[in-house]
Amino acid sequence: MAIKVRTHLSLLQGYADIMEGLSPQLKKEILQVMAQKTRELGTALQPFTEPMTDVRPAIGDYRRVRERTRHLMAEYRLLLESLQDRVSKAHGHVNDAGKR
Repeated sequence: MAIKVRTHLSLLQGYADIMEGLSPQLKKEILQVMAQKTRELGTALQPFTEPMTDVRPAIGDYRRVRERTRHLMAEYRLLLESLQDRVSKAHGHVNDAGKR
């Protein structure tokens, strides 16, 4: 995108530079080409100048994500508790084995 913008701007600058000292007819033709290049540049930049309506997700999406997060956190807590129990039992078995 940056290369495309830079190319359009360079072309416009070049056209502006060669316009000095030309006849009104040639200036008119060059200005028509510049207008076309300006439209192309505007079209390329349009997605960045339009107001972004989808910046914030819909409230329904937010609620679904929040509910999914709650579900995953509850599941995580259960799995963590189970893991801690298993680790505790394993330490108990290791400690018992070391006393014999």
